[in-house]
Amino acid sequence: MTAAKLEELTRRATVRIGPRGDPDRLWGTGFFVAPGWVLSCAHVIPGVDQPEAVGTFLVHGLHGSTPARLGYWLGGGFDPEQDLVLIRLEDDSVRHACVRLGDRSDAPSRVTVYGWRAAEGSKPQTWSGHCVINGSDGSSGLTLGPETEIPHGASGGPVLDRDRGAVLGVVKARRRGKDGGLAIAATALRGFARAVPVGGEQGLGYEPYRELIRAHDQWHHRMREEPGSAAKSWVAAQEGLVPSGERVWTPRDSAAASALLAELPPPVSTRELESLIEVAVGEEPLWPGAVAARDWRDGHGWLYETADGDDIAFLHYLLLVARTCAAERPGPAAELERWVQQRAGRLPVYYRALLKTPRIAAWVAARAAGAEAGGPVVAVELRPDAYRPQDRFHWRIWTWAEKAGCFHAWDEGDEAEGASLAELPYLLSEPLHEIFGRTDTEDRPARLEFALPVECFDEDVHLWRSRLVARSMKPDPADQPFGVHRQVVLRPLERAATPRELHRERWLGVAEGALETLPLRWPEAGSEVLEAAPAGAVPLVCRTAGDGAEPLREVIRAGYAVALWRRGDPHQAGCGTPCGDLEDRVARLLRRARQAGALPEELRMLRERISRADVDADWAEPLALLYDDPDRPLPEPAGLLNSP
Repeated sequence: MTAAKLEELTRRATVRIGPRGDPDRLWGTGFFVAPGWVLSCAHVIPGVDQPEAVGTFLVHGLHGSTPARLGYWLGGGFDPEQDLVLIRLEDDSVRHACVRLGDRSDAPSRVTVYGWRAAEGSKPQTWSGHCVINGSDGSSGLTLGPETEIPHGASGGPVLDRDRGAVLGVVKARRRGKDGGLAIAATALRGFARAVPVGGEQGLGYEPYRELIRAHDQWHHRMREEPGSAAKSWVAAQEGLVPSGERVWTPRDSAAASALLAELPPPVSTRELESLIEVAVGEEPLWPGAVAARDWRDGHGWLYETADGDDIAFLHYLLLVARTCAAERPGPAAELERWVQQRAGRLPVYYRALLKTPRIAAWVAARAAGAEAGGPVVAVELRPDAYRPQDRFHWRIWTWAEKAGCFHAWDEGDEAEGASLAELPYLLSEPLHEIFGRTDTEDRPARLEFALPVECFDEDVHLWRSRLVARSMKPDPADQPFGVHRQVVLRPLERAATPRELHRERWLGVAEGALETLPLRWPEAGSEVLEAAPAGAVPLVCRTAGDGAEPLREVIRAGYAVALWRRGDPHQAGCGTPCGDLEDRVARLLRRARQAGALPEELRMLRERISRADVDADWAEPLALLYDDPDRPLPEPAGLLNSP
């Protein structure tokens, strides 16, 4: 009975794809994975190599026949995982069923594949067949055994794991003249983090994989509340496959946990997720092939094969996720923690005590310690020459050992006419290398602050290095750009004197309270907006200093001690989707940081991720940070020369 129910549920969500002008013509198969979204293979869509020219086509299923268009694809290629495409219905009001996607990384064994076929001169018909997964092809390819001959038209159909009751793959191809074929593991969906939107598609935002999988889990959660719904039946059918036992993590547990995880902000990086798993189970995860985790749900799926489905491991992991997200999203995090405690009530008393492990408290304490703003600071001032202010600069270096301590002079340039910006990285490399050797502590490199004219705020000072020529094949932070391994922030020369009271008030607002993004789309938002903003506001200027320094000057004149802006390419005329995406991402960054003191380290971590080719962090490549602490005012030149 369970097998028949799962087959019917899978068929409800399986569709056929064809041209708009010929409704009986079959291109291939697909299946619904989230409201309005169909997953299929790119090669079933004629002309997909020029996706913008494909236009509208039809998706046929139990919901009827609906116009649809390409939404996202992976650019094509020879690898199986590059052959996936997401199709969007043009009518968002269509009601339909969705498959239940598994989150496991290990390959299934016994599967049923579904699709459509069309014999010569006949209308398309549904089709299915049983087979086994008998091997792999690349990082995401699954070879289908010879038990079943896959017909033409089935490409893009779902692959149902008969032992676990979830869809764990997509049919890719049949073998010519032979039985069996090739499928793509559902974990390849993680590649949609780098998907190419078609026709300006923005339905899944700037993180298509995460938004898709979260919409999938939220749909299943909503539908479970409806009597007789497909989602409720699906979880019930999966429950019938689970062996009875006291310590089993069930499909019902998985569905509830996935829905709660979908309400939380995603992990900052794969590394953050891995560190939580290490704390929860004491083991570093090894992701098969190239399918490293991108969301909390992926980490949840990894626990099946490594922790043998032990429910205490899942609860440990979920509790860590809740504590990690508590500052940024307190409501949903508290709801997840309540559910964990409720689910833990089913554990024997001696297992329940494991959830109070000191490791969780240690993890939370370590995260809090990383956000502290104290520690040593090295400051570099680049002051324009009085006679050649655009071309030559004089430099000096000083340090602060403690937040409220006195500054100490270190070095200054002796070039009478100053040095050009192109020469400065070479002139400063040795003195900075030497001073970092004295100020860096074992657990905290000194923050590097550059005091510059506002017109120079687009300079790539975070890409400078303290040692320009590597001295060994072994990795050394001194051989890397400053921004990768230490905090790099900018300060305005225009505020070198004792800070005004307004400056101090603004600093206290962001140092002690919750941060709030203040988008400035210049010239629409001007000084009035800056003056009226709340205490925790952090201005975000989407234009570069190269577009004109006036927006940043207004920010400084209004007393702001902390601000962000985009450096690099000149701003296009008008503000569009890229500006909106930047504002959304910065808003999330500020929520995670909570207070100004954590922002320099949050930005540093993003730059480190960029250096490791983490595409999820690429958006922060042009980001620069104004961080002007009034308790560390820039010293006057005479005071610097007379300092100890």
